[in-house]
Amino acid sequence: MYSLSFSDDFWGDAYNAKRSKRPTTIADALASMSKKDWDRMARDVFGVKGDYLEIDEVMLKIQETNTCSNLNSPVEVWIDEEGYYTVLVYDPAKAENKKKVRL
Repeated sequence: MYSLSFSDDFWGDAYNAKRSKRPTTIADALASMSKKDWDRMARDVFGVKGDYLEIDEVMLKIQETNTCSNLNSPVEVWIDEEGYYTVLVYDPAKAENKKKVRL
């Protein structure tokens, strides 16, 4: 386990988060969670329904938890102290869908 020591770009913007198959920021990774996972996490970690939880609140919890499983891409960022709920954040240089070259 490691503490989070990444740039502001790694965090992203909670108010402009976008869904992605390979999110490159924590904000985008949270926006990309399935509704089922979001609702379960909201209930278990925050004690609220998913409809009442905002991405910026989860980002504050992630800052408080301050833990990731690894330092290579994708980085597994913990939401809760036990690491039961996590999101994956990809290196932007590796996140692009590159066309496969056939030899």
